[in-house]
Amino acid sequence: MRLSIIFAILLVFLIAAAVTNMGTARAATGPIAFSGETPGPGSATGSTTPTISVSYSDKVSTIDTSSVFLYVDGVNVTTFSDTTITSSGVTYATPSILSLKNGLHNVSVVVSDLSGNTAQDKWNFTVNTNITSPPANPLSGVKPLTLLFYTGIVAALAGAAVGGYILFLKQTTRFTFRRYFATHHVEARYYTLYIPMAAAFFFILFGLSLVYSNPSWPSNAVDYVFIIAIFIGLTAFGVDARREMLRIRAFERAFAQFLFELADAMRGGLDPAKSIVELAKTYTNILAKPLRVASDGIRLGRPLDSVLTDMAKPMQSSLINRYAGLIAEATAAGGETALVVYRAAKDMDDFVKIEEEREKQLMLPVAVIYIAFSVLMAVLFALLYIAPELGTLNISFIGLGGLPSSSSSATTSVPRLDFTTLKERFFELMVINALGTGAIIGAFTEGRARYGILHSLALVAATAIAFAIVFP
Repeated sequence: MRLSIIFAILLVFLIAAAVTNMGTARAATGPIAFSGETPGPGSATGSTTPTISVSYSDKVSTIDTSSVFLYVDGVNVTTFSDTTITSSGVTYATPSILSLKNGLHNVSVVVSDLSGNTAQDKWNFTVNTNITSPPANPLSGVKPLTLLFYTGIVAALAGAAVGGYILFLKQTTRFTFRRYFATHHVEARYYTLYIPMAAAFFFILFGLSLVYSNPSWPSNAVDYVFIIAIFIGLTAFGVDARREMLRIRAFERAFAQFLFELADAMRGGLDPAKSIVELAKTYTNILAKPLRVASDGIRLGRPLDSVLTDMAKPMQSSLINRYAGLIAEATAAGGETALVVYRAAKDMDDFVKIEEEREKQLMLPVAVIYIAFSVLMAVLFALLYIAPELGTLNISFIGLGGLPSSSSSATTSVPRLDFTTLKERFFELMVINALGTGAIIGAFTEGRARYGILHSLALVAATAIAFAIVFP
């Protein structure tokens, strides 16, 4: 009897010990294991939009991805578009609209497998924007002096190659620059657009390398590098486009006056060719050189129509080309040529006056565009001034809740945007708007966007100066 009682007591202890050992082993080595928590447990990050992730594995079954839940500060972010769930892990890229505040943040992950096992992993990390590291340098390893040195080497090699080729041409074909440029006209865009654009490109490389090698510089230094590059690349082209427009207008006014004098000379008994020769002797305005060239062509026996065509071509005006062609056809057909020339002169003069009047009337719409741009900038300044005072935005009405087991519903709030980032984004927005507004002015007033480049540069300069003064 005693032995049976003792045996029963021992059996009970053995069973209890076995059960206890089984429970401890399951808690310590369950089928679902977690690893690779990011940001690491107890770590600190300088980013307010960190990527939160964790990996998991199952020894006995397969993870049920539909039963994976991720909570950040009690908010269920599982169904967010920025959350990616796979059979081996879950990742949540915090969007800027839900950026995290400075302080401690909790993460919880609940995972179940197809066998019904469930496990939960919890950890926390700290957001501290004061430890934000400087932006990554896309030109890492490149120093400004090194970049300048290699640029000089490339330029020297290119110059040596061109110089050698020119020397070869001189020895074989008696090449001279004077003879070459007499037959090969160099377009203005080569030294007003292409060369400045190349200089702007090298300036961007040098400027970015310099900015990223000096982390103590202001965060918007990169924006000013691009603004200076814009002025380097477009100023010469904008000035040349403006001068071209004014030159065309001057040619059109002078050509209309020339047609009046040509008609008077023809009424005096001179034929059109002789009239051009005589007028070339007295002209001193912008048409003096084209008339001398036309006069020389007539003396050499060239036909009047080709002389007028060649005379009008360098002026780059469709209006002049039209009336020059009309005069050429009229003189070739014969008849009352003087009357045709006078009518053409009168018509062209009226057209030029209408165009000048239209330009004056368009000054008011251009001024309105400038005023609208100023108003937009004032509105953005007002937004920037009140931005630091804006509180968090409660978006609990979307229906985002906490853990399913929680009895209270958690609200989701969007923290304030970083003021520096907001200011930089608004500044970049206004610069882009300035470039587009100038192009619109050029297309609106002159029919070509390039005639508005100076307006774009003026608006960009005004934007940079205004931001520098208001937000030093």
